[in-house]
Amino acid sequence: MSVQKFEVGTKFVNIKEVVTQKELTELKNGNNDYKNQQVMKFVPASGAATRMFKDLHSFLVNHEKTEFVNYFLENIESYPFVKDIDKVEFFLKENNKYTDKERSIIDNIINEKLQLSSLPKALIKMHDYGTFVTTPIDEHIYEGEQYLNDENVKLHFTISEEHEELFNEYVEEAIKDQKNINITYSFQKPETNTIAVDMDNKPFLLENGEILYRPGGHGSLIENLNDLEADIIFIKNIDNVCHRSRIKETIDSKKQLASIGLDTKKQINQYIESLLTDDYNLEEIKTFLKDTLNITLKSEWTKEKALHFLDRPFRVCGVVENSGEPGGGPFIVDNGSYLDLQICETSEIDLNDEEKLEILKASQYFNPVDLVCFVKNHKGDKYDLTEFVNEDRYFITEKTHNGRNLKALEHPGLWNGAMHHWNTLFVEVPSSTFNPVKTVNDLLRDGHREAVQVK
Repeated sequence: MSVQKFEVGTKFVNIKEVVTQKELTELKNGNNDYKNQQVMKFVPASGAATRMFKDLHSFLVNHEKTEFVNYFLENIESYPFVKDIDKVEFFLKENNKYTDKERSIIDNIINEKLQLSSLPKALIKMHDYGTFVTTPIDEHIYEGEQYLNDENVKLHFTISEEHEELFNEYVEEAIKDQKNINITYSFQKPETNTIAVDMDNKPFLLENGEILYRPGGHGSLIENLNDLEADIIFIKNIDNVCHRSRIKETIDSKKQLASIGLDTKKQINQYIESLLTDDYNLEEIKTFLKDTLNITLKSEWTKEKALHFLDRPFRVCGVVENSGEPGGGPFIVDNGSYLDLQICETSEIDLNDEEKLEILKASQYFNPVDLVCFVKNHKGDKYDLTEFVNEDRYFITEKTHNGRNLKALEHPGLWNGAMHHWNTLFVEVPSSTFNPVKTVNDLLRDGHREAVQVK
């Protein structure tokens, strides 16, 4: 079946319109009522931080001066991890060329001494508070303490098996005096690996004749999410953390998203109960489905159809103004018999279709992976999240293995196709809540530096 997907190729999502202010749910003051539920934070972590340092790697190989490397060296004292190199010397450029000592400094940072490029992003020191420095793990814990259950702050990380020992050692030390912190972790499941094919769509064979299977992308993590025991699950990427002096808007927006979600979820449950007991107002429910959940049915609404669309997992997604960052955006999507709200990646959109390209260009908002998920039904039973995946929203990418080209198949993205059949609200949150670290120089952005207090 997987080989057939390669032959079919990418199935583009039929975006109809961009999400505008009209489709957004209004941000309102949050409260702590959601804490009466069992709450958890899910952090889909990445593997080694190689990409974060790829520009520095290139410099070590080709010795070519670039603006990126120059900026890194000029600000080298500002990076928290530099403190871990004893007696670091800083050098001036000689005749606009980098010296061997400068190359040695970079080599010590990413390879020899600190070996940062082989560490997971979760363990890279990113913020300096004078008397201590922190990693994303520390910041996710600190952030979680502000809006998760006070007595039981539950966080779940997905990690690579190769980093398990490092992760456990770090976490054990990080929470040794905090009895209310509960951290668990899991790996991407081997059974979610997908077949690789050659450029002719034939199974890619290894030297020993076996077929190559590869990890199925972050969409595989719907299985990990499905295993968690919680009523409400916050989802946020490992590298999206900010300096604690700038965290207030992040905390406030998380509480607001959860509060909006809880109020909407209660209304959904009430409508489901009314439908099941035949004591319902279909016109009122239709209005809720159209105006609140932004579901447009092309046929007539019936009790059964209303029940079908209401009885699904539910998520509230924070969006920020589109600033040109790569990733997914919120769109109104035509699913054939109905239209609803979806997060779509650029690679899921047919850029050769002029109409779709114009819709994409008009995109006003960006999804920074800021989700609050409600994963139980009206009776308090867990949904099987794997039943709400759109398997047609898979990704095909080109990779290499030992110098040979191949095509790889990724499962529908975790917040794209893996949550396709969920109900969705989009809420605009402050741009200060989005502070990704894709490259090492991103650590010099304002979100990762101490906020200057104006008197």
